[in-house]
Amino acid sequence: MNEKELRLAEFCKRGGYDGVRLRRRTNIAWLTDGADVHVDASSSTGVGSVVWTPRKKTVICNSIEECRLREEEFGKDWSFEVSPWWESGKSRKGNFASDVPEDPFADLRSPLTDLELTRLRALGRSTVDALEQVMLTIRRGETEHEVAADLSSRLRKQGIMVPVMLVASDERLSRYRHPIPTAKKIEKTVMVVACPREYGLTIAVTRLLHFGKTLPSELRRKHDAVCRIDAAFHAATAPGQRWCDILKIGQQVYRETGFADEWKLHHQGGPMGYEGRDYLATPGETRRVVENQAVGWNPSITGTKSEDTILSSGEVLTEMKNWPVRGSRPDILCR
Repeated sequence: MNEKELRLAEFCKRGGYDGVRLRRRTNIAWLTDGADVHVDASSSTGVGSVVWTPRKKTVICNSIEECRLREEEFGKDWSFEVSPWWESGKSRKGNFASDVPEDPFADLRSPLTDLELTRLRALGRSTVDALEQVMLTIRRGETEHEVAADLSSRLRKQGIMVPVMLVASDERLSRYRHPIPTAKKIEKTVMVVACPREYGLTIAVTRLLHFGKTLPSELRRKHDAVCRIDAAFHAATAPGQRWCDILKIGQQVYRETGFADEWKLHHQGGPMGYEGRDYLATPGETRRVVENQAVGWNPSITGTKSEDTILSSGEVLTEMKNWPVRGSRPDILCR
């Protein structure tokens, strides 16, 4: 067994399970180091599922999907159970843990393996290289759709999908925490948020651009504050720390900077890897940070935000070498 199968074996032993059945694309990608079972990108479940036991690994799919999954996604150590596309699959006897509707495997996905760390670092570099080029070439009068298309295209050419893409400019930046791109033309300020995915792994990054030599004073005050909050989250993140305790540290800096209630308007982030966030850091989340865990903090104050993907060691996976900083966090680029 490899490291991930040993984790599953221990999980089954503790829970008294015969094995597990995985339907979520994220969990299948995790277990197989990247198998892609999607056709419909909007679906969290795949066109194939897997059944894992300590003795056997089986892919369950219909006759439409079998050839590609055999040849391109799963290794020779996987057997296949195939049904005609017009029939439902066979029922399975035994006590199997499932990831639908709830996902009990978030904690098993961390810590990341050496292969996953290598892949995440490469994904981080590819993403920030593309994002920096986009932010340096945006022009007044471009639409949010055009910015999203530019970044998506640059990444897609490298085989990188972008399940989450947010772009907001000017008044939309202050009105919405999750601003999907629109046909609005950019006037003064724009924020771009991307969560690209490759081999099933995902990262998150946000950058802002302002047209002008200096920021408006209120935006300057808000972004300085959000940088302080984000820096506090980063400094507090270490193996063994409880997520609720790290959140408290960020909440304190929200208060100190004069924005005490802003944390209530959007979640602050949490552990990630194969999901955008495995779960959120909430006041009641008592689980602890582990070694080699990917983390995405994303504090926001109305009109601005700070977000990078880091490891629990403190390494920043989405650092831009040529981007202006405020303290230790990315500033808003003025052009």
